[in-house]
Amino acid sequence: MDALTTRTARIELLEAGVVVARLGDDLQTLEDARANLEACARLAAPDRKPLLVDIRAAKPLLPEVRHVYMGERLDTSFAAMGLLVRGSPLGRTMGNVYLKIARPGIPTRIFALEPKALAWLREIERK
Repeated sequence: MDALTTRTARIELLEAGVVVARLGDDLQTLEDARANLEACARLAAPDRKPLLVDIRAAKPLLPEVRHVYMGERLDTSFAAMGLLVRGSPLGRTMGNVYLKIARPGIPTRIFALEPKALAWLREIERK
């Protein structure tokens, strides 16, 4: 298993070929967002791999940081994205707001349970 650590995230490539980004609870800057995206893309290369983004511990993003994540073309590096949120109404709301605004351009779903997210991403990868 390959892994990279940025100031605000731990990104790893699982044996199943899924890139997992676990965001910590530090407030993210523009530089953090760029570093996180770069690390995810580096682990996905050279193929487009499924991506799981775990935002359960993350603080809400500042608008300019959110724009960095939304402005990236995820479809160049990733085949699908699962967003792992807290299983609360607030967690689901945060995930839904992101998806409505970001329009990632790849199959994307929100999950509260990691095993379900990984199963869906592996299924997408097999197609």
